[in-house]
Amino acid sequence: MFKTRIRKRIIFNEFLDEWLTIHKVNVKESTYVTYYNHCKNHIKPYFQKQYLQDINHNIIQQFIDYHLKYGNLRTKKELSVKTVKELINVLKLCLKYAMNEGYIQPFNLEFKLLNQNKAINMMNQNDYHNLVSYLKENESYFHIGILMMLSMGMRIGEVCALKNKNINLRKKEIYINSTLQRIQDFENNKTKIIITPVKTIHSQRIIPIPNSLVQYLKLKDDNYFFLTQSTRYIEPRSFRYKFKKIIKKLQIDEVTVHSLRHYFASQCIELGFDYNCLSEILGHSSPSTTMNLYVHCQDKYKQECMNKIHI
Repeated sequence: MFKTRIRKRIIFNEFLDEWLTIHKVNVKESTYVTYYNHCKNHIKPYFQKQYLQDINHNIIQQFIDYHLKYGNLRTKKELSVKTVKELINVLKLCLKYAMNEGYIQPFNLEFKLLNQNKAINMMNQNDYHNLVSYLKENESYFHIGILMMLSMGMRIGEVCALKNKNINLRKKEIYINSTLQRIQDFENNKTKIIITPVKTIHSQRIIPIPNSLVQYLKLKDDNYFFLTQSTRYIEPRSFRYKFKKIIKKLQIDEVTVHSLRHYFASQCIELGFDYNCLSEILGHSSPSTTMNLYVHCQDKYKQECMNKIHI
């Protein structure tokens, strides 16, 4: 129930700072850093001197539409749908707190994401086979890590954090329970690497290893990171840099490391995977998440499907 209180008018950006301070103790360090950066880089520049009490559903919807269409207010850099959804989540959490504390009257916090189907740079079959052939012919643990992403749909942070002890060759299973990422270190005004449990209970999962990949998984000490076979890790930033060099060398159209996960999901659908099964492999909370975010049919497959239509 809404708390009836007399509140002085407050600048929304100042209220964001208050909410961040209070909310900091309730979330993981990496989550707080994400919230902080979204407020600093996207939310605050947009709202500037606007009062919290003047915020309503239409104003938030305009914020969403603007960022989907134009990207960042200052840099004009395009934002992914994932980033915009994260911005919406931050705003909803902050505004729910404002409502519960009596700063503002409750209003509808459900918003539309229009024109959200931005193109994903996906490899075609020829590029896929060229990449896989190169990785196999120039075998290294880093290259096997890329093959893992292509054949198991793992996230980059999960691959970087993976240790040999989480790989069971007898059962042909990989246990995903950690992620590695670089975040801001506010105390030292730098960045730092953290290894934490995966974000959700769904992300913590067991992925069966395909038979075609087992032969490449030669392990040493249990506590070694898989990608290096040592006590040192490869961080996501370095992983992306090395991957980009391979893509450039093979003259493959620009794709990102994360697009490998999209490719895996799309291939699984084309091969007839059950949606629930694929959702669990990817670590999603539901099949709808998998279908909405990660499934992009190849043109060749679309044509094959359409050729089944007879008139």
